[in-house]
This record gives sequence, structure tokens and C-alpha cells, in this order.
Amino acid sequence: MNDAPPTPLSAGTVPEAFQRTVAQHGDKVALRNIDGSVSLTWSELDARVRSIAAGLAAAGLGKGDTIAMLLPNTPECHQVDFAAVHLGAIPFAIFNSSPAEQIAHQLSNADARFVVTEQAFLPKVLEAASQLDGQIETVIVVDGEAEGTTSLAAVEAGADASFDFDAAWRAVTPDDLVTLIYTSGTTGPPKGAQWSHRTVMAEQRALDAALPLPVDGIISFLPMAHAGGRITAHYMSLGYGATITACPDMKEVPVALATSRPDAFFSVPRLWEKLQVAIEAMIAGQPDEQRVALQEVVDLGLERVRAVEAGSGVPADEAAALVERHDAILDRITPLLARLGLDNIKAAFVGGAPSSPELSQFFRAVGVPMLEAYGLTEGSLNVFNRVEDYKTGTAGKPLPGVEVKLAEDGELLCRAELNFSGYRKQPEATAEALDADGWLHTGDIATIDEHGFIKIVDRKKEIIITSAGKNMSPANIESAVRGESSLVGQVVAIGDARSYVTALITLDPEAAPVHAKNLGLEGLSLEELVASPVLLAEVEGIVDRANKRLHGNEQIKKFTVLGSAWLPDTDELTPTAKLKRRVIHVKYADEIEGMYA
Repeated sequence: MNDAPPTPLSAGTVPEAFQRTVAQHGDKVALRNIDGSVSLTWSELDARVRSIAAGLAAAGLGKGDTIAMLLPNTPECHQVDFAAVHLGAIPFAIFNSSPAEQIAHQLSNADARFVVTEQAFLPKVLEAASQLDGQIETVIVVDGEAEGTTSLAAVEAGADASFDFDAAWRAVTPDDLVTLIYTSGTTGPPKGAQWSHRTVMAEQRALDAALPLPVDGIISFLPMAHAGGRITAHYMSLGYGATITACPDMKEVPVALATSRPDAFFSVPRLWEKLQVAIEAMIAGQPDEQRVALQEVVDLGLERVRAVEAGSGVPADEAAALVERHDAILDRITPLLARLGLDNIKAAFVGGAPSSPELSQFFRAVGVPMLEAYGLTEGSLNVFNRVEDYKTGTAGKPLPGVEVKLAEDGELLCRAELNFSGYRKQPEATAEALDADGWLHTGDIATIDEHGFIKIVDRKKEIIITSAGKNMSPANIESAVRGESSLVGQVVAIGDARSYVTALITLDPEAAPVHAKNLGLEGLSLEELVASPVLLAEVEGIVDRANKRLHGNEQIKKFTVLGSAWLPDTDELTPTAKLKRRVIHVKYADEIEGMYA
């Protein structure tokens, strides 16, 4: 007879999972900020959630209502979100960088009457609210008071002592909505993807069946408006009561890593690339003997990674010998990983944007088990490599419970409880994405090999067709170049309706000084570096090496190195670091045309 209490992961809803986590891990730290000045156990977090929920209920928030958040990843952000779902309400986040017009669009589409924000974003929140003819009833500020708003403390003080918190969360069902995720809007105004509690809990169970979920800690730094930010921090903490370290600014992630030493960490490729640069720089900065010893770890590790991955063709005994040799020297690099807070990682995830295979190979070589993965707002994170079953350059295999198949044109189709419930107020767009048989049409062209590994080729709408009628993937070309050197920041392949392929290339702002020093160009700015014949020759060598890995018609014939760095949430990149190809083509039209003159 098994008298063990039901696990959080077997719960049907997020509040039910939360309450089970509180019951089983009450004294464990649940939520903290980077310096530890705020630190709440699960029992203490539960008290905060109950207080905020009671206040929100008294203010008029109830089951099925939406509540918007324009907040960085602070403890309050997590508290408000958990409080709202206990009421059966639907909290959703808006990217903090959004202009007032876009904020107004999302508030309108979501029918939100409540907005929770902080002083820094209040002016544009009020501007957005003013465009909605009184729809917004209450603006709640978490860090003080302001005219025309209500403080979070005042909301809590207005609670009704007779409010039945437990009855509220017990009334929530698996098919009720838990959040909205607004798409990045690269193909028009952002659409509100609706997730149910069933979606979220099925995702966490599927992850747990395939991967080591965090037990110690996780860092919340990807925006809560991002699917990955919710899945791999906010919700993932519930499975085993992992501590959430709230990191409100991506620039503070290195400090958050060092202070929290998480056992699981998910990030978009850009941050992993920065961490790789940091490790390489630390190795390069060691005295000769130590540097050689550390480089041996990396080099032998790369041999190991390529030998043991699925389909390598390396005999099992040879692969086992490499593993044994590498394991014997791997602890040499542990002190460097510890300085970055990476020495406790049991599973590292990379996704959200295309990454080069060399990125995951490098981290596996230094002992960080990086897992390439795939997901989308409408289908959650649904394809993963496994710690002991992986193939570099692929997204991995479907998670348990996820069915996949390819359409005639190669589009990846997915069916699972992980799929979204539809776009808010857009039945036609929903029908295009989710067919009558439950298959999600991802818009991504993919291949599936004989071992079941899925490789994402490119976005269906972004395939380049040259003037000669050749179809090719810009992402594949770009990945080949980025994978040759950490010097390269971003690459945009050009070639649609053209006779040959060209590329715009930017330098990585962190790696550039390291490479510049090695090239005898120390102290030069990015603008000065891109004018240097020595640097341009280095980039030309990178492109030449990449071209050897590409088909003849994919090879880059000309390139332009730009003297600026592209950062997330700018003209060139979305908040999640995806390329805004249309904007780039317009903004750099002169540079592009110059390569075809």
C-alpha cells in the first residue's frame, strides 16, 4: 500500500500543484532575489499569494478575468501571477519594452481590466489605458504610490477577511485558461496564444519523464511574456520545489548564476554564446601550463561528444575509452565553471532561436550537459535531446506524449496536450494553426532521421528561393558561419530572387576584444575593427570555412561586416533575439544592394 502524498506534477491545475509543493516543501526556499535580501520559503510564499489573491478578489478580479503585468522578473511578478491563478483568473505578461500602442492592443485583445506594473513603466501604461475608453479599471503599482493608481499594499489591505481562498483555487479546472502568451509579431500584430492549466501541467510531466527537472534552483530571467520564461522557471519550480532566483535584468544573469548555482538553466543562444566567450577568455588568461591542461579538456571533450552522440559511427569501445579519458581530467575545468555558477548544472537547455551545433558541443565538452531543444508558443517546448541520447545539430526527439509527422511540404506537425487552446478572438487564425484532428501546423520545415531525431530546417515563410529556383534555408547558412567562431555575433543570409547568396555579419561585442587582442588589434572599437584589413581577413577565413560545409548554391559569395552590435529588442532583433528579417532588409538596403552591384 502506497501512502505517499500525491505529487505536484500529477496535479490537474497550477494552483493545485502549487499547494502540493507548499505542503511537501514548505520550509525550502521558494523565491529569492539575487542578493538574498528577499527570500521566501514555500510556506511564506503561500502566505503572500493568499494575501494578494484576497486583495485582488476584493478589487473585483475573479475566475476567467484577465490581469496584465508589465513587470521585470521580480519576486512581485511571480507572487501576483501565482495569486491570480488561484482565483481562476488569467494573468499574462507584456514585454516591458513594448510601446504604448502595442500595450493597448494586447490589453484590448485580452479584455483586461487590471494592470500590474512598476513606476518605471507607469507613464506608457497610463498612455495605453487612456486609449481604451475606460476599459482599464485598476492600475496596481508594486513599488509605491502614484496618482490615479493603487499600490499593491493597498490592494492587500482591502481584502475581505471572509474570502474563501481554498474554495477559489479548488474551483479551477484543467481546461480553464492559465495565461496568454502574445506572439512576437514578426508577421503582423501579436496574437494571443491561450494556454490552459492542462497545457502547462502536461508540459511539466512530459519534461519530467525525459529530463532531470530542477531540485535545487532555477533562474527566472527570460520575460514572463516569453513561453520559455514561464515553462522553464515559473512553472518548472513547482515539480520539486526548486528555488526561483528572480533576475530582473538579463545583464545580471552572470551574478545570478554565481550566487544561486542552479541545477537547471534554460536560455536563448545569445547568453550561452556569452558564457562560452567567458570560459574561453578564462582559459586564454591562464599561465601556459594551466592553459594547455584546460585546452586538453576542451579538445578531448569535443572528441568525446562527437563520438558518443547518436549515429556517430564510432565503435562503442572507442567511445567508451574517450569517455573514460575525458572523465579523468574533467575536474580540471570545474573551478572555472564554479566561478560562473555552472558547476551544479544537471541539465542545460538552449532554444528560443536558432543555435549552431558547435555551441552545444562546446558546453558538453566542458561538462555542462547542454540539450538542444525546440518549441513554439503554440506548442510549448515539445522536442528535446536527452542527456544520454542526443544528436548535435538536431532539436532531439519528441517528449513523451507528443506525436509528430511531416506534411507533404516538410512542415512539422505536432499533436499533444502541450498544444495551445487557440488564439484569443481569432478563430480563423486558430483553424489555420490547429486542424480538426488536433495537429498543430508549426510553420517550420523539418526532417526526421531514422533514429527519430528532428532537425528544424527553417521557417516555412523564410526559405530563400534564388533566381535560379534553388530553395535553401537561411538559418542553415547562418548557423554554419556562427559555428566557426565566437567572433561572429549575428549573420543574415540574403539571396531571395538573387543570383547568389550574400551575408550581413555583425561582431560579438564580448568576443571581439578577445579576438582583437589575438590579432594585434587591441583597443580598437567595433567601428574601427570592421575597417581593419586584418579583421576582415579573419572574417573572410570564417566564411570560407563555413562555405566548405555548405552546398555550392548555399555558399556566401560576398559579405559585409557591420560596425554595430545587434541586441535583443532593437530594430534588428525581437525581444527573444530572433532576426527581424524584413526590417533588416529595409534598414540595410544600401549595404545589400552594394553586394549585388
